[in-house]
Amino acid sequence: MDIPYIIVAGGKGLRMETNLPKQYIEVNDNPIIFYTVSNLVKAGIKRFIIVMDFKYLKYLKNSLDQIDADIKYVAGGKERIDSVINGLDSLDKKDKIVGIHDSVRPFISMQLINRLHSKITDDKVDAVIPVLKLKDTIKIITDNNVGETLVRSNLRRIGTPQVVKVENYLKAINKLEGKFSLLTDDASILEMQGYNVSVVEGEEAGFKITDTYDLKIFKLLLGEKRCE
Repeated sequence: MDIPYIIVAGGKGLRMETNLPKQYIEVNDNPIIFYTVSNLVKAGIKRFIIVMDFKYLKYLKNSLDQIDADIKYVAGGKERIDSVINGLDSLDKKDKIVGIHDSVRPFISMQLINRLHSKITDDKVDAVIPVLKLKDTIKIITDNNVGETLVRSNLRRIGTPQVVKVENYLKAINKLEGKFSLLTDDASILEMQGYNVSVVEGEEAGFKITDTYDLKIFKLLLGEKRCE
C-alpha cells in the first residue's frame, strides 16, 4: 500500500537542553531524523513530506539524500497542527490516506506499519493509532496533593505513526475552525468530531526522544539494533 508519510520536524526541542532542535542532534554522524526516515523506508514507506524549519534545509537534505526515497520538503508552521496542515496541502490529489509521524521516534518496525495499514483499510475506520498499556499507577495531583487515582485498565499511552483518511481529516480540521488548543495528538482532531479512531498495539521501542535521558536510551538501543 503506497501511503505517504508526513514527518513533523519543526519542533525546537526545548527540553533537550541544547540550542539545536533535537531531530538534528547527530548520533554516529547522522541526525536523529535520519534514523526515523531510514527505518520507515525499511518498513516499506516510499514517500515522505518533511515539514520543517527551512533554516536547516541544506543540512537535512545532505543527510537524507543518502536514503532511497521520494522526499518533499515543506515549511513548518507556528504550531504542530499548522505544520501538519502544510504537509496535507502538499499531498498528491490521489492520496486518500496519509501517515503522520514524529521526527524523533526513530524506531519503527514493519510489523507495526503493517498493523496500522491493515486496519485503516476498514471502511468504518477514519484513523488508526498505536497504543501501549500503562505500567505505572496514574494519579491526578492538585496543589501537591493526590486528588484521584485513575483506573489504568482503560488508559493507554498514545504514539505515532498515526494513519488517517485524508478527506475526513480535512473535514474535521475545518469544523474545528482553528480551535486546536485542546489537541495533544493528530487523531484527536477526528476524535473530537465523532469520527472512528481505531487502535493497534504499539511498540515500546517507538518512544519519543524528548530529553537527554531519552537520547541516552536511543544511543544504547541503536547499538543493540545494529548488532541484531
